[in-house]
Amino acid sequence: MNTPLWLRHALTNPQVSDICLNGAATVFIDQGQGLQPIEDRTPWSDEEMKSWVLEQISLAGRSWDAKHPFIDATLASGHRIHVAFPPLARQGILVSLRRLAHASEHSEKDDSIARWGNSEAFRLLACAVRNGDSVIISGATGSGKTTLASDLLASVPEIERIVALEDTPELRPHHPHFVTLISRPPNSDGFGEVTLTTLLRQALRMRPDRIVLGECRGREVLDLLQSLNTGHRGALATLHANSAREALKRLELLCLLSAGGTVPAGVLKELLALGVQWVTQVRRVGGRREISELWRIEGKEGDTILMRPVFRSHEDAHRIA
Repeated sequence: MNTPLWLRHALTNPQVSDICLNGAATVFIDQGQGLQPIEDRTPWSDEEMKSWVLEQISLAGRSWDAKHPFIDATLASGHRIHVAFPPLARQGILVSLRRLAHASEHSEKDDSIARWGNSEAFRLLACAVRNGDSVIISGATGSGKTTLASDLLASVPEIERIVALEDTPELRPHHPHFVTLISRPPNSDGFGEVTLTTLLRQALRMRPDRIVLGECRGREVLDLLQSLNTGHRGALATLHANSAREALKRLELLCLLSAGGTVPAGVLKELLALGVQWVTQVRRVGGRREISELWRIEGKEGDTILMRPVFRSHEDAHRIA
């Protein structure tokens, strides 16, 4: 199934970050000004769309069946694709495509600084990463967490090895020794699953200088914190949260749930306070992404993890501590 000309143009346009297809009838693209409909295009039937989608996910090594109505994959074009199939998707097949930045786009440090507006905040984080501090990047979907992570990883010394753990390969830093391990869902018979927790345990045997966790969401968070308190350093992870403080609380909750009551809450807080040095929040304002908060973790006092605010964009990003 050939890719329609209008879709090919959208996929190859570097200004288009997102493409959303709500069935064959409705298409939206984001060129930095929010999602806008594509009105002037050649009609596409439901069957044509389905054939194209199935071909793309097959080329990406994934398959669809009734037991797996949702598909995540990375296309050869460098786009992440998420597909939701009927009957769970009521408007027809729902396709969400996001353009992933290529390594070449992260090659110039000046470009990275310009991309984040607040150059002082970015420089401080880049310096922290270069020196081996561990950083949590928090933000909403599409806020730029992966982009910031890739930009910061370019600061890691070239003699160090970076091992990233992801569900879908999105990180593409400009670094000569960056490798990725990808998780895998179970097959139709319920076998063959490879979780992020499994990948983390394998990564620790791969002589990593840095470990990157694409998204914090389960048991792997506790395992990562334990590794950061037993000789490893300089980890980087992303998390969905609305603020830096909320991100830290969410990390605590994930650790508590992972431990299942076997590790006291105070010990988990200690692991967090000793293992992580920075928490930063990113957000999208119009078509621009920015570092909106930057906090330094300075230890633990009683049951409280001590955090010091370093930058806040709503205060014109002036240094406040």
